[in-house]
Amino acid sequence: MSAKSFIKELIDQQDNSSLVFDAIWDEEDILKTICAFLNSEGGWIIVGHNKNEVIGLPEITNQSVEELKKNALERIFPQPLIYAQLEPIGGKSVVMFNVIKGSRQPYSYNKKYYTRKRSKTVEANPDDISLILRSSNQFTSSWEKLTTIDATFEDLSESEIISTLERANILGKTKSLPENPKDFLSYFQLIDYTAVKNGAVILYGNEPTKFFTQCRIRITNMPEGVTGDQFNDTDIIEDNLFVSYNKVINYLKKNNPIISEFHQDRTTRIDREKYPFFALREAIVNAMVHRDYGDMSGEITINIHKEKIEIINSGEIPSDIISKKNRIESHHSVLRNPTIAHMFFLRGEMEKLGRGLSLIKKLFDESGLKLPEWTFQSGYTTLTLFSNREGIKVNERMIHFLSGMNLDNSYSSEDYLEFFLGEIKDRTARMDLQKLTEGGWLKKVGDGPQTRYTKTNKKLPDNTG
Repeated sequence: MSAKSFIKELIDQQDNSSLVFDAIWDEEDILKTICAFLNSEGGWIIVGHNKNEVIGLPEITNQSVEELKKNALERIFPQPLIYAQLEPIGGKSVVMFNVIKGSRQPYSYNKKYYTRKRSKTVEANPDDISLILRSSNQFTSSWEKLTTIDATFEDLSESEIISTLERANILGKTKSLPENPKDFLSYFQLIDYTAVKNGAVILYGNEPTKFFTQCRIRITNMPEGVTGDQFNDTDIIEDNLFVSYNKVINYLKKNNPIISEFHQDRTTRIDREKYPFFALREAIVNAMVHRDYGDMSGEITINIHKEKIEIINSGEIPSDIISKKNRIESHHSVLRNPTIAHMFFLRGEMEKLGRGLSLIKKLFDESGLKLPEWTFQSGYTTLTLFSNREGIKVNERMIHFLSGMNLDNSYSSEDYLEFFLGEIKDRTARMDLQKLTEGGWLKKVGDGPQTRYTKTNKKLPDNTG
């Protein structure tokens, strides 16, 4: 989804309290609004747009955006989770910020607290701060912040904690984080004195399934489909999230072959990945970050079929985010596990907050593959990724023309127009002929003004759309 269309959907669907437009780049106002969103329900900030049109930010560069993000990390406390990106729209640039509702409220900017009131960012008074503290209880009692009985710091992998710190420093994701592993976990409320929290075990545990059987990830290769009686292999992964993530990604790399295709109207071969790899990566991150870890039977299941992959995890995506299987409504991220999400963000594995679903769909669309589908049932989300191309839908007009064609003759686009007595436009004729060629019912002969089409022996389609 382009930035332009995404902004349009935000305007159409978001209420004013969670969407802010700034025509000019004012770092102080932006940081105050980020702080206010952290203390409220999160939201989007679009800079360089006045809600009616793109104004543009000619002086702002990617470096400017990175500097603001660094200032946010230094001057907002506790450390926020935000996404910021310079986006081109029609030769101009805007900056889009996605701010996630904070899991450690209240947040301060330059030692002052801010909140949202009637679509405005205001400095919080004592009553506002008291309300923020009361409303934040739902986060401090969330599953990832509960204490794991009998777990100690020795049950965690120090090397994985250090890896998170090192990756965050290399990627410039953070500033001034504690370098000691225990202090790092304490900073993010993943340990409290000697009490180890559930999130720490899931993220960094040496043997997390000793405490939580739902940590498992099951990968099954099913070449004959669900009705077959043969499995190529079944892998069960029982490691912490980052080790598990790497194992799953490596498995999918090995099982994502290059497909060679020949098109009816081309003589050259086209090579492509069976599944867009970055879409697979995004899908696995989503399943790990958004799953319901409180479900004791909620392991992640990955079923690899001949022409599709199913990724199943506990926890349903809110109904106002996805409708009709793959219609994605614009939204800011709703994080079931904000601290787990923050750790993936620090590692550089989670970038476009609030747009991951759109990215998966976009990558499949660009590859010409059938669009992914999300379905929900009994508290579980199933994402189905297809390796086959979207079927060519033909209409009754096209079938009528195919039925009247002679196998021994060739036809031009002008013949197509004449066949329908001028009732269709030239552009419609070209699009119809292109679809019939891509579908294999016509063969293209020649090029340019001399292009003609002959009928193939492929059976006439019986589906119209």
